[in-house]
Amino acid sequence: MTLKEVAARAGVSVSTVSRIINSADGSFARKETQDRVWAVIKETGYMPNQSARNLKRGKKGVQQTPAGTFACILGRAKTLDDNPFFAQLAQVIEQQAMERNYPVRLSYSVFDIKMISTLEKIESEKVDGAIVLGRFSEAATAFLESHYKNIVYVGRNLIQAEWDQVICDGYEATQMAIEHLVSYGHRRIGYIGETDDESRYQAYRDMICKCGLEDNRRFVCNVPHTGEGGYRGADLLLRGGAELPTAVFCAADVSAIAALRRFREARIKVPEQLSIISMDNIELSSYVSPMLTTVGMPIAEIGSMAVQMLIGRIHKQHRLPLKLYLPNKLMRRESVFNINEGMYI
Repeated sequence: MTLKEVAARAGVSVSTVSRIINSADGSFARKETQDRVWAVIKETGYMPNQSARNLKRGKKGVQQTPAGTFACILGRAKTLDDNPFFAQLAQVIEQQAMERNYPVRLSYSVFDIKMISTLEKIESEKVDGAIVLGRFSEAATAFLESHYKNIVYVGRNLIQAEWDQVICDGYEATQMAIEHLVSYGHRRIGYIGETDDESRYQAYRDMICKCGLEDNRRFVCNVPHTGEGGYRGADLLLRGGAELPTAVFCAADVSAIAALRRFREARIKVPEQLSIISMDNIELSSYVSPMLTTVGMPIAEIGSMAVQMLIGRIHKQHRLPLKLYLPNKLMRRESVFNINEGMYI
């Protein structure tokens, strides 16, 4: 299989395939195009010509056959379309794994492990290790441990498993978001997201107490971290029969973007009448209007470190389960109104 044949199957140019494979952060080209290209790569087992790539870099040729192969498994979402954050992260992992000669040959969701077709794929495609994105059940933990010797977990909270883990703390990210709202004079702050066994909700509750904010349970909307959940959460706030909060924290950008649409439908001006802040910093967050203020997670670094950690585990470079914390960063844009100064930043 050549680069030209991959391009032909995916219906794109050779240069597009090359740039997607070599993109440092998985951001080149539209998501649909990237998905199509990576699907062809996984299906055909394509590997870049490492000798040619290294020749360009002034290095000696190396083997073209894969040093090993990976699986990339969704824990919290059924499909990548359900979670744009993990979709971007999965693309980075595929690129970084390919770069290190460990292509991703298998992708699925833990929600699919009871399907015969998924089990057949797992049994037929023997891989050297797996990267799991997002939380999952205890039953899924047992299943994964029975099928994979080397596993790296990537998520917002530590899990009770003897695996290597790359974490961007969701509790800390929520604290940063609420502190930003409080610094801008907001005292009535709502929450849109899941509440059961959820660190983001726990951080929201703790900040309500710590900062002496108005504690109104009508401001809390227990909905999934999805676009549909965000839209429904905004609708619940609008129909709550009480005064709206001055600001809302959404537990995910995809929820915030959908909530923004619902508030716009209700002729609520964001941020002048109601501010919105969220977390993830997915690509779309900077393209909506107003641009979304959010707590960003370093997707490129998360993906790169997860791949490096898994390769190290495969080669027995470490035996103890590693836990790596990466920092969150507040991305100030346009969706938060500064009550103290009568302006938004």
